[in-house]
Amino acid sequence: MQPAITETKAESQTQAAPREETKKPPEVKTIPLPAAGTDAASRPLRPEIRPHAFVIMPFGKKKGSDDSIYDFNAIYSLLIKPTLEMAGFEPFRADEETASGDILTDMFQELLLADLCLVDMSIDNANVFYELGIRHAFRKRGIVHIQAGRAYMPFDVFNVRTIPYHITPEGVPDPEFLERDKAAIARVTRDTWASDSDAIHSPVFNILTGLSEPDRKSLRTPLATGFWREYNEWKERVTVAQRQKRIGDILLLTEEIRNPLIKEEAVAEAGKALKNMGRYELALVQYRKGLEVNPRNLNFRREEAFNLNRLGRVDEAIVKIESLIADAPNDSEAISYLGRVYKEMWVESWKWVKDDEKRLKTAFDSYHWLLKSIDSYLKGYRVDLNQFYPGVNALTLSFMLVELANKFEDKKSPDPEVAWVRNKLDEMRGSLEFALESFIESEKADYWTLASMAELRVLTATSTQEVVRAYRKALTASRRNTFYLQSSLAQLEMIKSLGMRSEYVEAGIRVIEEELRRMNKEEESTRHVRTKTEEHEHREGYVFLFTGYMINHPGKTGDHFPPEKELDVRNAIHAVLEKHEAGPNDLAITTGMDAGSEILFVECCVERGIHVQAYFPFAEAPYIRDFVSPGGEGWVERYYKMRNHPLVDEFYQPDQVGLPKEGDDVHERNNRWALYSSLVHGIDKVRLIALWDGRSEATNDLDEHLVKHMIDLMRETGGIIEQINPMKLSVATADNALDAVSAHIPANVEFMPAPRPLRKTASRKRNK
Repeated sequence: MQPAITETKAESQTQAAPREETKKPPEVKTIPLPAAGTDAASRPLRPEIRPHAFVIMPFGKKKGSDDSIYDFNAIYSLLIKPTLEMAGFEPFRADEETASGDILTDMFQELLLADLCLVDMSIDNANVFYELGIRHAFRKRGIVHIQAGRAYMPFDVFNVRTIPYHITPEGVPDPEFLERDKAAIARVTRDTWASDSDAIHSPVFNILTGLSEPDRKSLRTPLATGFWREYNEWKERVTVAQRQKRIGDILLLTEEIRNPLIKEEAVAEAGKALKNMGRYELALVQYRKGLEVNPRNLNFRREEAFNLNRLGRVDEAIVKIESLIADAPNDSEAISYLGRVYKEMWVESWKWVKDDEKRLKTAFDSYHWLLKSIDSYLKGYRVDLNQFYPGVNALTLSFMLVELANKFEDKKSPDPEVAWVRNKLDEMRGSLEFALESFIESEKADYWTLASMAELRVLTATSTQEVVRAYRKALTASRRNTFYLQSSLAQLEMIKSLGMRSEYVEAGIRVIEEELRRMNKEEESTRHVRTKTEEHEHREGYVFLFTGYMINHPGKTGDHFPPEKELDVRNAIHAVLEKHEAGPNDLAITTGMDAGSEILFVECCVERGIHVQAYFPFAEAPYIRDFVSPGGEGWVERYYKMRNHPLVDEFYQPDQVGLPKEGDDVHERNNRWALYSSLVHGIDKVRLIALWDGRSEATNDLDEHLVKHMIDLMRETGGIIEQINPMKLSVATADNALDAVSAHIPANVEFMPAPRPLRKTASRKRNK
């Protein structure tokens, strides 16, 4: 558990400054928490990613060559499985796959793709050695060999290192040596997993030095339905969440994937979804988690640099991308992205100038960045001539450089680099046009190819209709992806800002904006100027998370919220909301609406016109039975009044994100779900309002445990906590309500720019 939040005078006077993530209130409950002081306390705040370990061994009781007995099921359950778990792995044996599917294909998928294989070579078992040979042939690392009581090994594997363990005459692990055997095997598995990624554990790859390990994606088979079930179910839910812009669902579901290989695939999808939604800081976190799983994933490294740049961390982005290019000199995408970074540095140097003529002059004076961008784009295009996007970017920027040079360059002393670009312009234009037209005719063109052709038409067309037709054709491949369209729009806006080819640029802008309006169902242009009210919403919209205790009742263990303090708690909640001038521009999130502080919080929010999202751990009927009815029928009536309010939306965990995985707690999962959902405006806009007594010791009361769990989550995330201490509430007046309120701001929190606030979610009544 995290250290308790201690209230200090300095903290109580600290202004609520923007900070990192916050978390949502746990549903405050009265059901006793089983072993809260042990199991709950020992569980990590967030699910852990454990490497997959596939165990290759015989099943049941078998005889060795000397007729000795081996009880391999007992060896697995008593020695191998607990040892792998102790070493930090997720063990799997083929006979453990009980779900529907082809056991053989699932076994082969695990054999080929598992992070580590542990093989028991104690006896001459044909299946074991067949599977071992497959692993040796396809994967160069991630293999551990063990055996018991064997005096020799077959010739082909006599020189592989094997770790011995001890068994009794009955063929089960010897209790006298069990702990030592566990420690020895665990140490070797950890060392094997932690070894250098270039280390070779397979004798096949050791001997055949020219043999290359196949890409893991090429070893996938859709026939292994059991192996890929987790990923397929995840993708279905995330696709829905992306369409509904439900960031919390995406983050929760991706966090819960345990198989590292599937995790790698999921991170790629989740990062892409978050990037397309404009949530670059969250996408960056995902890609960095992906790099923890596979540090050599070039796509993750590119995306890390991309999102750093989008967050304004340009120097970091350049360092990351240059390091990637040093490792992969022919990575066209990485080279091209470096060109994009330099292009944006050039644009930043002049876009702030209001006067048109001065803006042009400033743009020319910064053309050294423009030259670096053109050079990078050209290098990226030359590496892969089928990647048209960098080629067209090089052409567009070259055209702009020549136009600026024609206007401002010293004719007596021309820059030879500018002259080179001028001389190459026509050649570049002709070759790109020919290549694009040929590729598009093959009907293999994606959005970026068609958008590249449209941008080329902006530079070369003699009629605006050519531009309109080209962009409309590109829209057919956009799949209504806002990120794609906004990227194309930004390119056109850049050209427009310098007054070049204005008529043709405007034609392209109109096509894209019309499509964006259709997609967003907006009446006005997506490029309108914000009013003062809209600017206030953009800057000041908060997300208020809430966690707090349930009202005292006969079945509750703790004594945190006696009924006579209801007005005091209400006044304290109002005081915190008033402190932040909370209103319709803000959003409130709870982990339910229990009889007590959560219903009070929802009532306070709707009084102020704040939209509320309530996240429930399970269906409504059992929730009311367990967390509302114990407070009395009056609370049930208040629950239904709020549930039916047009400003309140409910989301039920089984419907939205499915059931929790084995070993996860549904209530703690609900806390995480609500916290991640609160990040719609960026962590610096989240405030956790917590009715909490400040105690941090373990408890058997579920209500108390979940409040502390939410506090710990928020502290780990780095957000701001507004604590309401119920023990300090005594007089029911609003004037002194803030005396019991403290703002807790974690130290050393790294801020990221907050993206545009998400539009208010349609109410449940409109959704249904």
